[in-house]
Amino acid sequence: MKMIGLIGGLTPESTAVYYRVLNQLVRDRLGPGTSSKIMLSSFNLADVMPLYLNAKPKFIDAIADAGQRLKKAGADGLMILSNTAHMGAQNLSDATGMPVIHILDALAATINSARAKQPLLLGTDFVMEGDYYRGHLDRLLDGKTLVPNRDDCKIANDILFSELANGVFSDASRQVYLGIIDKAEAAGADSVILGCTEHCLLLNQSHHRLPIFDSTHIHANAAVDFQLGTNK
Repeated sequence: MKMIGLIGGLTPESTAVYYRVLNQLVRDRLGPGTSSKIMLSSFNLADVMPLYLNAKPKFIDAIADAGQRLKKAGADGLMILSNTAHMGAQNLSDATGMPVIHILDALAATINSARAKQPLLLGTDFVMEGDYYRGHLDRLLDGKTLVPNRDDCKIANDILFSELANGVFSDASRQVYLGIIDKAEAAGADSVILGCTEHCLLLNQSHHRLPIFDSTHIHANAAVDFQLGTNK
């Protein structure tokens, strides 16, 4: 089994989910008593949030620095445990020369396999409105993503940073998200992308009739494929 290097702390809530899910997926595939070979470099969120908000090139460099440390420690491949922080994925690959399990490659392959054509993309404002993430994803999809209106993007982004990033998961916020999904369904959305790695702690397939693509679990599955040499 290959050693996977995780770049986490972006936020610690989803990092903990990745650790649990990676181990469960390996156990499911290889049987009881097995677990994932993992190294973790985890940021202090308070250190990197100012960089994300005000100095994105330094944020990207910080991700590459974490990757270099994991490479030196013996990792065989790397993954960034955040949709938004994938802005640094190409730089991470260039700086380390290592395989990077990219969340958008895994996500697009799953969506295309399901033949979804107009998924609603939920995430941070950068994910929903910035060219990097949505533009990159749309180039990989057979269809095209939809996003909430500007006001709903702000509401979703505020919930992410004020609540989910701090371990707060309320039914009131879940209902806000479900209202946004209902609007998108009326506008033609045929599925939903949980494009923030904390979303899986708030929403799952039981909450809505539209197919839901959970980026965290999809990404973790791709990582285990890499670890076990079962990449397609």
